[in-house]
Parts: sequence; C-alpha cells; structure tokens
Amino acid sequence: MDIRKKFIENIGDLGKSIGLNKTVCQIYALLYITPEPMSPIDMSRKLNASKGNISINIKKLEEWRAVKKIKRKGYSRSLYTANDDLESIVFEKLKIGLAKRNRSLTKTIVEAKKSIKKSDKKLEKYYSDR
Repeated sequence: MDIRKKFIENIGDLGKSIGLNKTVCQIYALLYITPEPMSPIDMSRKLNASKGNISINIKKLEEWRAVKKIKRKGYSRSLYTANDDLESIVFEKLKIGLAKRNRSLTKTIVEAKKSIKKSDKKLEKYYSDR
C-alpha cells in the first residue's frame, strides 16, 4: 500500500476511534500531505468518495477552520488546503462542541423549569433558587 494512502486511512481510523467522522479526517489528512490546493472533485477521486460526501464534510472542516478555501485567478472551482495549526483546529472543534452542548443543556433546563412550574409549586421554589 502506498504510504500516502496508508497515512490517510490511518488518520481516518484514528478520527473514527475518537468519535469523529472518518471521511472528515481523511479529507483533512489528504489536504495536509498534499502540497497544492485541491478541488472537491480531486478529493473525491483520491478518496473514492462521492462529491456530495466531500462537499458536506468540507463544510465541517471549514467550520472548524481546519481547511482554507483558496481562490485562483482564472480558476472557477473552489480549492482547499489544510490549516496545519493543529492546536487551533482542536481548540475550535472543542469550542464548537461545547457551545452546542451548552445550548442543548440550556434548552433542557428552560423546558424543565416550565414543566415544574406547571406541576409542583414547592419544587418550583426549590429549583428557581438554584
């Protein structure tokens, strides 16, 4: 097996083992080891994945700031390259994940307070003081 292919596969497996999407990790690995920016079509061919799958996962990587979109004069397709600052990528991913969980928890607390308010006045006082 080609060493580049093995690297990409191993990064995908590593990501999957810690709860990340395997394709997201493989796209990042491919861009990380490729010196020139790549189009989603090129990524699709290299990873043997659909263009739709690549597009969806590129958006996730953009959200994490793990990839940079490159514009080239005279070239209409989007091109991407990897952000090689792994520390900032991990921090951004954690920040996004914590924000989502915080919104979910806040929503749950608000719903619980409404439910308690309707059903039990003693509990309402107890929980409203917390």
